[in-house]
Amino acid sequence: MSFVRTIQGDVDPSSLGVVNCHDHLIRVGAGEVFLDADHLLDDVDKAVEEASYFVKASQDWVAGGTVIDMCPSACGRSVTKLAEVDSRVDGLQIVVATGFHQEKVYLETRTSWVNQYSVNQIADLLIADIVEGVDAHDYMGPIVERTKHKAGVIKFASAYGKITEWEHKTLEAVAIAAKETGCPINTHTSAGTAALEQAKAFVKLGVDPAKVAIGHVQRNNDVWYLSQITKLGCYLELDGTSRIKYLPDSSRVMIVKGLTELGYGKQLLLGTDSGKRSYQKAYGSVTGMDFDPAVFAPRLLDEGFDRDVVLDLLVNNAQTFFQFGEGRQQ
Repeated sequence: MSFVRTIQGDVDPSSLGVVNCHDHLIRVGAGEVFLDADHLLDDVDKAVEEASYFVKASQDWVAGGTVIDMCPSACGRSVTKLAEVDSRVDGLQIVVATGFHQEKVYLETRTSWVNQYSVNQIADLLIADIVEGVDAHDYMGPIVERTKHKAGVIKFASAYGKITEWEHKTLEAVAIAAKETGCPINTHTSAGTAALEQAKAFVKLGVDPAKVAIGHVQRNNDVWYLSQITKLGCYLELDGTSRIKYLPDSSRVMIVKGLTELGYGKQLLLGTDSGKRSYQKAYGSVTGMDFDPAVFAPRLLDEGFDRDVVLDLLVNNAQTFFQFGEGRQQ
């Protein structure tokens, strides 16, 4: 039976509703917060408020929504707070991540457990998050206490313009965990760089490309380049909505239009990545986690996209992508 693994258990993919394929409801500390306090998202009440905006906007399209929370291992993840948010918002489902962010957010990495452990040992920890339950202490150690909440996606991330040696090690571990469990991989690229290199590396390691989504690629709005990734069979995850300091949203429209015309519309995912206080309505921003169903999707209709194409972007593509493939799932 096809399923998506949410924080509360395995569900039928058709139950996901609108899917925000990369976002952040909770982040309680760690390296990103140390580097920029705007990343601190430790208030459950605010997370409930923000998620409620998303669900309300999603219900204009289908019955409810799902947030793929992309805070990975040892990066401020709190599965217990996420579960509380999930329980307090009707119509919401949450998928929690395991895996890794880019090396720099782990600060001084010479003595990190990634450096101390073998690739297989690292992969075993990711697999345990997926098949047993996410560690209540976010692998900040040394004690590990499994919760009942299992991870349903694996994150991989790389630096700007390169994949560091540390990141190559995590990439290998992520690939092993994905092949062992069938869990999908959703990545972070830094400003869209090393995107094709990520995709090729996972394919070379034997990961099913249909279970790999390369993220933040809207920052490189080169349709030809992005099509080289979709040609491999991988998905593209487009987020960063309303980030005019980088690119206007018309750029994202152009990417969707170009790739859809090339026949890759079924391989596109949408997220908002509103992972800072200054990006969320609950903390005072004028835009937030609800941007895609509330603003971007209606804009696509206004710009002449067929409703079926918009529903693929909001709902259908993610239902397919976040299903587990074959592998050890318990």
